[in-house]
Amino acid sequence: MDNALSNVFACEYGKDKAELKNAKLLYILMSVFLIVDWSLPSYFGIHIGFDFTGTRILNMIILLYFVLNRTAGNHFLRSMLELQVTPYLALYMFVMIYTTVLRVNVNTFFLNFLDIITFYMVYYGIRYLIGVKKAIDWTVKFAWVIGIYGLIEYILGFSPMLKFMMTLPSAVRVVFRSGQYRVFGPCAHSIAYGLLLLILIAIACMDYEKDEMYLFKRPALLGLLLVNLFLTGSRGPLGFAFAEMFLIILLSKSERRKKTLFYLIVFVIVVVACELVLIKTSVGQYIMMQFTSVIDEVFGTSYAVNYGADTTWLNQSSSYREHLPRIFTVGWLNPMLGLGANASIPFQFEDVTIRSIDNFYVASYVRYGYPGLISFGLFQIMSIIYPLRTAIKHRSGISMVVAIAITIYSISLYWVDYLHTTKYMYILLAIYCAHYSDKFADRDVKNN
Repeated sequence: MDNALSNVFACEYGKDKAELKNAKLLYILMSVFLIVDWSLPSYFGIHIGFDFTGTRILNMIILLYFVLNRTAGNHFLRSMLELQVTPYLALYMFVMIYTTVLRVNVNTFFLNFLDIITFYMVYYGIRYLIGVKKAIDWTVKFAWVIGIYGLIEYILGFSPMLKFMMTLPSAVRVVFRSGQYRVFGPCAHSIAYGLLLLILIAIACMDYEKDEMYLFKRPALLGLLLVNLFLTGSRGPLGFAFAEMFLIILLSKSERRKKTLFYLIVFVIVVVACELVLIKTSVGQYIMMQFTSVIDEVFGTSYAVNYGADTTWLNQSSSYREHLPRIFTVGWLNPMLGLGANASIPFQFEDVTIRSIDNFYVASYVRYGYPGLISFGLFQIMSIIYPLRTAIKHRSGISMVVAIAITIYSISLYWVDYLHTTKYMYILLAIYCAHYSDKFADRDVKNN
């Protein structure tokens, strides 16, 4: 905090003690905000005509702070304009605004606006108050807590969070697959928890001091997160985790790559040994079922049936998802104007009842038409290109691992809707933006 004050607020406000005191209050608010945004489930909050989750309550408090403190508010607005991705988010916001007006649906704008304003608040908090190093350290601690919680949840066979913290109307329910409980942590679905774990794996590989990415920077944490991924019972996130780790190894520095390959061999030997010990137990069978389900999905085999998988259900799930992109061809959807955020589900389509749109890009088309799909797609692409360019130009490992994680996350959304997980991607992007602004922005301006 002292660093942040001397670096930013002391410069912005001079040595005004009242303003410095206000800055300390803002530091506390932003710190709580970051922790809450990571940890509190979407079904916890207050319902007052609208679901005010923990994140949204803090959104309102921090916005009120900025309204009452004009100096800080103006500084926050200027910080929004300095970000590379702002023009693309502005374009997406424009699409949401005209869809809201034409579809007369406030949620169409309001829900996405709060997600986007959360991104800017998290960036501001990390850049000017908390610091990138501390944000990474806190996230690593959160990853440990949530990883241990996932093990406890699996052992208990129910979610303590869902049981004791559900204060908002929600469709969240306990899910079993092939007789095994699927953990979902602080999320509303086990697949959503898998997407969160993909982002936490990326952060677990960050070395702030050396600005490097290293798969085994925190090997025990990596192992814990992978165990949680298996326990979600979700094929997609598990397969994408393997792809993410492969890219992290491939794009690491050569000396790190050699060291990683050695530890990876040791890691695989330990995992295989543990699995051989557990193979006759329900846990061992479940782990093998998840692993072979990924293989079956990629190569079209049927190994998972040997470990208790319900292949009929898995095949139906895959067939259902393959059917969804055909929605782009229907005539009853206006391609330039979606149905809005509250698009009516379920609906009939080619003699198939669509009960949920398990494809974020199809869902975006249904909600916002091609303009919404293209504008958010541009934002995603630039959210990958900017970190990748920084990684190559400045040899920044943190930027590279962010680019990898957002790429993997964006691809995974082809098979699932966002499931209230975009906030995790926004936190990851905010860490990159704060790191870039702190370390490289001035240097790039001078070079240009």
